[in-house]
Formats: sequence, C-alpha cells, structure tokens
Amino acid sequence: MRFILLCALIAGCTNTQVATATRTLCAEPDAMALTWDNFGHQFMTDFCTACHDSTLLHSQRNGAPLFHDCETLMGVLEIADHIDSWAGAGPAADNTLMPPSECPTTPGGPLNRSCPQPTQKQREDLSKWLACERTRTH
Repeated sequence: MRFILLCALIAGCTNTQVATATRTLCAEPDAMALTWDNFGHQFMTDFCTACHDSTLLHSQRNGAPLFHDCETLMGVLEIADHIDSWAGAGPAADNTLMPPSECPTTPGGPLNRSCPQPTQKQREDLSKWLACERTRTH
C-alpha cells in the first residue's frame, strides 16, 4: 500500500499535460483564418512528422505512440486534444513537452540533433487552429 501511495505522489510531481482552453477563441477574427493548408500541415511537418508518421515502423518512431500520426489532417484531428496538451499554448496552459529536445535528422532515424522548437506564437496558433478546425465540416 505504501508503494502505491508513493507512486501516486511521484506521478503528481512529474510533468503533466493540460488542455489550453482555447475552444472559445474560435470567435476571434483571426482564429478561423488558420487552416491545414496555411498553418497545420507546415507545423506538423516542421515539428512532428519525423516521429509521428503512419509510414514509420514502431522501431523508427523514437517512442512516439502508434496511431499518433500527424501527416494528414484526419490523423491530427483524431489526436487533437493530445497534441494541444503536449505542444499547445493558450489561456490555461503553455505546454512545451513536445517536440522533445532531440530529434532525428531524417524521419525514422536515430535521435541525433536538437529538435527545432515552435515559438510561443506558433504554439498559440496551434491551439487556436486545433480548436477551430474541430468545428469545420470535413
């Protein structure tokens, strides 16, 4: 029993993922202007798909979970809350757990370079885009 309590306490002290509470921001005039074509696709290519791509084998994903894939809009929408709580920024949280500190130079390769990191504005735009993209018909 003490072991379980200790594990629970330790888990409470680690990095946690928090939703950014950006869903209400879709009413902002610029928020709906963000689309897959003018924002999302490039963001995912720049920061995510070196590990989060459905064509990568489990052994090539550098720890990225299977079925957490970012090369298509539908793949992103399936895990939008997850992306927001690991990499997005908004009124309730600034999440910087992803991308990690090390990335592969080529998709699926070994971790051999520092990962490029999104700016604060890019993280905020990510959360706005994810929130608003969910409201669109696909």
